[in-house]
This record gives sequence, structure tokens and C-alpha cells, in this order.
Amino acid sequence: MGNYEIQIQPQQILSAIHEHLTNTFFRQPKTESKKVFTQISNGEDIPFLEISSQEKGDVVAALALDHSEFVGKLNFSAFRDILGAHLHLIGEKLKNEEALNIFTNEQTGDILFNIPGILERDNAINILVTGVEQRNAGELVVKMMFLDPANFIDAGKKA
Repeated sequence: MGNYEIQIQPQQILSAIHEHLTNTFFRQPKTESKKVFTQISNGEDIPFLEISSQEKGDVVAALALDHSEFVGKLNFSAFRDILGAHLHLIGEKLKNEEALNIFTNEQTGDILFNIPGILERDNAINILVTGVEQRNAGELVVKMMFLDPANFIDAGKKA
């Protein structure tokens, strides 16, 4: 790939992320999905998707998971449940062409889609969001991350 600047619209990348997460975790055999979960939950970045920008080359993205703020023990079942809720909300926003609630880091170009998947299980609440980090020209990391729900509870009490 050349040293071209490639612009990808947030809707385009979120749509690709939605499709690939759905395919990876809900449309292929559970044994394959569980292998991917095991890799990303162990801290591995794995090849995930490629987006073509026609004449300027492709953008490749790895998939990563940050579960350092997950409350409780993260297993495949809990992950799929919260991911399903997260993907449902993303799908609704894309289908209805709603605002995507994006936070952008102006210096790095990283973005966070503030479309949280929320799961309450065993008296614990967990929140999953997805972001995109740019590593190099044409190389991204799709990062799913759990947020500490205490930050949101405390914020709600102060308001």
C-alpha cells in the first residue's frame, strides 16, 4: 500500500465492524467463535477485516478486546450476550441513519462509538463499547472495551 491518506466515513467503518462481528460471533459455528473469543480475551490482536478504498488501497483492521474493567468473570456466554445487545443497538442506529455518538481524539484520529451494550447478570452491570485506533497508515485496530459501570453510576448520582 502506498502512503496515501485514506478517508473512511464513520458509518462505513461501523457498518463493516457490525457485519464482521455478527459473522464472527453469531453466524459461524460456536467452536470457531469461541476460538476467536479466547484469542482476543487473552490479549491477542487478530486479523479482522479489510476495507477497500478503490484506487488508494485497502485498510486492514485487527480485532482486540480490553476486558480489564469487566465486572465479574468474563466467559464466552456473557461476552456473546453483551455483544449481541451492543450489535443490536449499532444495527438500529445504522438502519435508522441515527447519529452515531462518536468521540474523536483529535491528535490521534482514534474514535469511540458511544453505543453501549449493557448487560446485567449476577447483580453486576457491564458496559461494552467499540472504538477504532489507527496504528499506521492503512492499519487500524477495532477495539471492543468494557467500561467501568461505577463511572456511570457515580456520574448519575452527581447530576
